[in-house]
Amino acid sequence: MNPKAKKALLAATAVVAVGAAAVLLINKKAAQTQYTDTTYAMSTVITQAVYGKNAEKAMAQVNAALREYEDRLSLFSNTSEIAKINTGAGTPVAVSDETYALLSRALELSAQSDHAFDLTIAPLTLLWGVTGENPKVPPQGEIDALLPLVDDAAVKLDPINKTVQLAPGQGLDLGGIAKGNACTAAQKIYDEQGITSAVLNIGGNVYIKGTKPDGSLYRVGFRDPNGDESSYIASLAMKDQVLAVSGGYERYFVENGKKYCHIISGQTGWPVESDIVSVGIVTPDGTLADFLSTTLYVWGEQKSLAWAAAQDDVQILLLDNKGTLYATKGLEGSLELTEEAQKSYTIQYI
Repeated sequence: MNPKAKKALLAATAVVAVGAAAVLLINKKAAQTQYTDTTYAMSTVITQAVYGKNAEKAMAQVNAALREYEDRLSLFSNTSEIAKINTGAGTPVAVSDETYALLSRALELSAQSDHAFDLTIAPLTLLWGVTGENPKVPPQGEIDALLPLVDDAAVKLDPINKTVQLAPGQGLDLGGIAKGNACTAAQKIYDEQGITSAVLNIGGNVYIKGTKPDGSLYRVGFRDPNGDESSYIASLAMKDQVLAVSGGYERYFVENGKKYCHIISGQTGWPVESDIVSVGIVTPDGTLADFLSTTLYVWGEQKSLAWAAAQDDVQILLLDNKGTLYATKGLEGSLELTEEAQKSYTIQYI
């Protein structure tokens, strides 16, 4: 993102958290002071609202940790560990313990996605450039030439030497999982600083720590895809959980009147055209939440609903293109449509 666009984005989100989810900070009179912070890292706006005597220290440490995440994991930084792995494709590349652990977990999850989630999507990500300054629809021949490189099974990990080796020409892109994993890093910092009440929003991945100081639950908004960043169609009560949301309505470009979203299919090489408008995952595990939100969006409505109905430990929100918001039964009693949304949307529990 260029500096001018970044500045405008920060200004627009100084009060309202940006992303697929908007946090509703409706604070009643409380004994503690709320400290807030807005910054930019990991290619997105990050907001924090934290209570406690160490709140400012905790927020500073979280910001530092997220900048370190970006420095270490960004596809677009020439000095990141991901860049070193990508440029060294074909040979083992030593990485930090933290990067090795994340890649190991991500590959385990990827193997469960039926090729809907691909860490080795980087060549196609760069070809399309959806999140860059000059996105374009590439020639089919160029897409076809890169498709064989999308193969997570070809990634070799050495747990003894902590090395990662790609096949020649491959490249890693952790954009679909790094923000969720960063929520876990923030959780550890809050714990270490004795923070018992906080809200963190990393570009639509929202982490809720504890309850509000008065003991009531935070409510988190589920974004209205037809509205701006502050519009939501429903809200749900959360405590010590992450909400990760994926959809094709935020990051995209338009060419010849057609919209192309940022989520690229490793099977076709083209941006995904899902019959899901957006999908949200609620779970204490931020890494899992981020992975699942992307995977279910790529899967589409039929497969995702069948999968969701069989889950007990993960809660799912799925908005289809007909105005139905599907939700797992664990959210019943917590999920509420806004008064305005009741005119256009309905909730169906699965």
